[in-house]
Formats: sequence, C-alpha cells, structure tokens
Amino acid sequence: MYRLSKDDVKLLNNLLLLKDLNPEDGYSKENVIEYVKADRELNEAELNQIRNYVLDKNLEYGFKENDEPNELGYATEELGDKLYYIMEEESDK
Repeated sequence: MYRLSKDDVKLLNNLLLLKDLNPEDGYSKENVIEYVKADRELNEAELNQIRNYVLDKNLEYGFKENDEPNELGYATEELGDKLYYIMEEESDK
C-alpha cells in the first residue's frame, strides 16, 4: 500500500524519542516501532496505527504555550494528513 519515505521515517524516529504523556489510544507503540523499522509497504491497519501515534504526538508536543502550532506541530499534521489521504485513496479502489 505505502512505503514510508526517508523523511517520514526521520520524523517518526524523532517522535519515538519523545516521552509519552498520554496513554496509547488507537495504536501500540511497540507496533509503531516495528512498522517504522520495516523496510516494506505497510497496509492500511499499520498506517492507521502510525497515523494515530502521529496525531497523539501532535497533541502532546505540537503547540506553543499560546496554542499556536510549532514546527513539530506542522510536521506531524502534514504527515497525519498524508497518511489519511493514502488510506482514503486505497479504500476508494
């Protein structure tokens, strides 16, 4: 379905270094780590877990104190949107 790009993997590896502030919701961090390390195309369920992880990190770290998005917020939002559209395209086939 979709193979993560080098930029996707770089961002995800940086996110995985961050402390988890919220409990897992809609993903397993252990699975996300496995998928990020996988050098293969990922299916919709795997992409969905990664997307849920990215959205969680966006909520935890993606905003400045004035609730404006920071650089990480923009990057995680962009990746979350990209994964959503990839999954939508596949489900339309």
